[in-house]
Amino acid sequence: MHRSATSLLAGLLVEATSIPVGPNNRLIQPAFDNQKGFYEFRDVVLQNDDIMKYQTADYGNIDNYKPDVAATDVLEMGADVHLDGSPYELKVGKNGWRFNFRKGAEYLGIMSQYPVWLQKDPRMCITASAWYPLLKVPPAVIFTYRPPIEVATSMFKRDGPIFPISRGLRLWLMYNRHALQNADGLCTVFTTGKRVFSDPMQELVRIRSDLKSACNIDLPNTGAIDKSIVDDFLDPSLIHNKDKASESSKQLTGLRGCTYPDWHSSVINERSQTIEEDLYKKAMQVYCDLESGFVMNDVWNYPWPL
Repeated sequence: MHRSATSLLAGLLVEATSIPVGPNNRLIQPAFDNQKGFYEFRDVVLQNDDIMKYQTADYGNIDNYKPDVAATDVLEMGADVHLDGSPYELKVGKNGWRFNFRKGAEYLGIMSQYPVWLQKDPRMCITASAWYPLLKVPPAVIFTYRPPIEVATSMFKRDGPIFPISRGLRLWLMYNRHALQNADGLCTVFTTGKRVFSDPMQELVRIRSDLKSACNIDLPNTGAIDKSIVDDFLDPSLIHNKDKASESSKQLTGLRGCTYPDWHSSVINERSQTIEEDLYKKAMQVYCDLESGFVMNDVWNYPWPL
């Protein structure tokens, strides 16, 4: 869902396999909290913001977001016929937010020159299905995830009190639910931040191989991956908020043989502490079920705790 793990994976794929992500001047540039780069096409991020804002949602508040409404809205705009510069339909939401699909259409026009390309924006976990009808072929998905407490801690450190740990844990649950449902029926290759951090060379080779064997997708670089490129790109000091809960010696037990480290909230308010610790347990059960593959058996009927 969030921050350094996805940027690391995207960066390694771009730098080591030469998969295009868009012109550099159209990408979000590196920042203090992501010094190697985001590998996100700026107009895609802005377009996804528009799609969500139309439903009074944003990346941190997605309770109001309805994927079927978004897909209908975008399809009605007929973005695929506007690549010639003809007028775009403007939609106005009940909240007064006005948007069209110009930015998204321009992006698709730029990237359609490539036989294969990479698109990375955490918002796509939520909005991806709105883009699908406008693609000439179904996309393949590289699905990556991290321990929920790492994500929640990362968001809290970046944004402070507006993103308490409880909010980050809840978003982790919601983003992973939407992402799995959006990936349902598509060729999907799973990986984790832990696998990429532990052995980036081996994981890159495996991902590339699985994309070929399962999805019939050839990345531009089909030869040996240059270890010097991987070593140069991978900077352990930039890996944010590694899972501190895993250092706990006490283990908790969940369903389906799930065991995970105990974790205690540091907030003072007793009620808030209880909420955080309860969300942690729920998120860790889902994390266990991601690790075992149980979630993927039926992502629509899986007992999501939210």
